[in-house]
Amino acid sequence: MNRVIRYRAMAAWLLSASLFAAEWNRKPFPDWSHETVLRLLTDSPWAKRRSVTFTWRKPEPKPFTYKDVPGADPSKAAPIGSPVGGIGGKPRSDLPEKGDLLIRWASALPIRHAKALYQLRQEKLPLSQLNPLIATMSGAYVLEIFGLPVEMAHLGAGTLELLAKQNVILRSKSGRLLKPFQAEARVSTEITLFIYFPRENPLRLEDQEIECEGDLQIFRFREKFRLPDMRYQERLEI
Repeated sequence: MNRVIRYRAMAAWLLSASLFAAEWNRKPFPDWSHETVLRLLTDSPWAKRRSVTFTWRKPEPKPFTYKDVPGADPSKAAPIGSPVGGIGGKPRSDLPEKGDLLIRWASALPIRHAKALYQLRQEKLPLSQLNPLIATMSGAYVLEIFGLPVEMAHLGAGTLELLAKQNVILRSKSGRLLKPFQAEARVSTEITLFIYFPRENPLRLEDQEIECEGDLQIFRFREKFRLPDMRYQERLEI
């Protein structure tokens, strides 16, 4: 099953579970259904699905193929991924033209709660192990881009991180502009990119909306998040 089919199937399934959309505000953590956990991680005020077109550019005139990617081997299959990360991908003999990504706020408490609960249930751990699985607050707003094709590693993780620091911005509807001070690319069978923005002057509900915009050379993205919808446990969570 390729990534497009996988996300379409997930979208159809989540649509049938629309009654769970706001369960994170109706039921206390960790009394959430599996549908609610997936909804938080993939289609919620803190997480958006985005289809993008990839443009594989190289300075050389010759076409770019998988042979240019160190370690690429189209004969080896990889397992289907999860909305948390760590596994994913599929065998390819050429470079993907399009991709389905998840753009979400990894620093937001509901996302950290959902990731921890997902891992706990996947690994069949006792509830007493839940708290250690909840990621700690980093002191920054952390934007996560999940599902990047591993072929982007031909740039090198450091180059990808530099592109994110230089070419990704966060803009509020009220006119505030935030630029990242750090980026981290985690490479497995897919790439997850974490982009860190300062919290010194916190965003507020009065900012109304935030727009994330970036150019990572191989693709561009733009995504909006409504701040009034990003309230959890009676406070704004980003």
